[in-house]
Amino acid sequence: MGKKIVICCNVYPPNFIGGAELIAHAQAKILKELGHDVVVFTGDTQGWHNRHSMRREVYEGLTVYRVCLTSEDYPSDRINFFHKEVEEHFQKILDEFSPDIVHFHNIIGLSVGLIHIAKQKGIKTVMTLHDHWGFCLKNTVMKHEGEICRDFTRCEECMPSFSDENGNNLPLWMRQNFIALQLQDIDAFISPSRYLADAYICAGLPAHKFHVIWNGIDVRKFTSINKIKSPGSTRFTFIGYFGAHKGIHVLLEALQYLDKDRYILNLVGDGELLAEYKNKVQSAGLECSVKFWGKIKDIKDAYAQTDVLILPSIWPENQPVTITEAMAAKTPVIASNCGGIPELVEDEKTGLLFESGNVQDLARKMLYVIQNPEKIKTFGEYAYQKIRANTSDNQVKKILELYDHIDPSNAGQIGKQNLVLCYGSHIDLDCIDAINRLSQSSENGDCRFVMFDWLQDDQIKAGAVLWIVDKSIDGKSLFVGLKYKLPLLVPEGNDELRQFCIKYNCGLYYQTTYEAEGALQCLLNNEKMRTIIATNGYTAYCLLEKLRFTSQYGTNRTNS
Repeated sequence: MGKKIVICCNVYPPNFIGGAELIAHAQAKILKELGHDVVVFTGDTQGWHNRHSMRREVYEGLTVYRVCLTSEDYPSDRINFFHKEVEEHFQKILDEFSPDIVHFHNIIGLSVGLIHIAKQKGIKTVMTLHDHWGFCLKNTVMKHEGEICRDFTRCEECMPSFSDENGNNLPLWMRQNFIALQLQDIDAFISPSRYLADAYICAGLPAHKFHVIWNGIDVRKFTSINKIKSPGSTRFTFIGYFGAHKGIHVLLEALQYLDKDRYILNLVGDGELLAEYKNKVQSAGLECSVKFWGKIKDIKDAYAQTDVLILPSIWPENQPVTITEAMAAKTPVIASNCGGIPELVEDEKTGLLFESGNVQDLARKMLYVIQNPEKIKTFGEYAYQKIRANTSDNQVKKILELYDHIDPSNAGQIGKQNLVLCYGSHIDLDCIDAINRLSQSSENGDCRFVMFDWLQDDQIKAGAVLWIVDKSIDGKSLFVGLKYKLPLLVPEGNDELRQFCIKYNCGLYYQTTYEAEGALQCLLNNEKMRTIIATNGYTAYCLLEKLRFTSQYGTNRTNS
């Protein structure tokens, strides 16, 4: 019996950025070919209409809903993980389509809140991980100085804060806390590499939810490539984005140790460092040996003129699509020995590994291939044998088996947690200080701080404290929070709120950062106190609601 499936990702072909989008599209097409009812929900950066407007189209036989995203939706120093308008579109699609499964890929730029919306409706939720976005604001786990991050609790060292739509600063912990809260609603995570699965588990996600399933590849497409012979020179090729984390600078520096008459280096792709790399090549007098291809329509053209693929990444890659493509094309790979790469490239069998960032080690491996050209065919054959069964069809078969084994019985349930809901149009500095101090303290366990407006009703009800972090909030604005039976924490400087808490015994108040910190700890660590104060607040809400109703309609209002 066919399943109804939504594939969700932040960009999608033909307007794609990299391998993750191609994998999502291949998965969607195969599922449809197998008789399943598939629709795609995605972002679109082509600027065809107003921001967050949505259009429906058919692309290669698939119904695709595209939400117009702009440059404001993606930067890590802004709110790139929550957009209410995107969530509203998603709600409507789920209501109309009634899927059995939502399969998420990268969703930064759309809204991470889509996960809980699906879970609320009892839909199975699956996520394929392509990089580190779930716990790293840069996706690359690279620090400013190029060092790989090993401690996923020190994110504020890279960026202590980010800004909301109005330019107000929010502590980075809120981003991390919100994403972690949403990810707990994923029923099953698919990781193409053991490395990436372990990284997410190290960052705090439950190990039992992880399933390692390699990304599929159209093996026949790449096996059919006819190599164009080039006697005399070994042709090395890099394919990918021209960013610092890809290590192209390491590759260019390695060329100084090689005879430029014995190799050709093809650089295929584009990126912000393209001009810098062209200048380096020109300065070194290597224009005849290094060829910049730019973006190309058919990647097979590049592999047809490639003897060895090189991936000199200095960040820990997951499972690079270029490596699996090269293996299917019987092309050996020289790559850095980090991340998930060693799971694909077996040193001196399917290719060669070098120490990440080590220029001389890379040069030695390139020279070895130049001096031993017979290894190109030997390594290439082994690479093909390793990847040949890893077709896209087989990948989807494993994914369908996973769908069937998911137990949706816990759909929509929210676990007990110390969730602090921050309420206001901006956050006062003393509140930011308190959030940072409490978040850095190991004594507070899984305490999480998120903005009230980011959450769905059932998530708000599961909160522990409603914290007014904006001194300008008035009593009327506060009223919306009382109905959720949450204890209040308000700034003493707001006399209206302080008097309200005193009158109804429904909250605590604070004046300084340390008082806010102490009051929060008191509330979070004393469930009995929270319950009493919250009940008082709800009683006040019911009383005030009754008075408001009486004032508006009168006491003797009868049915029409």
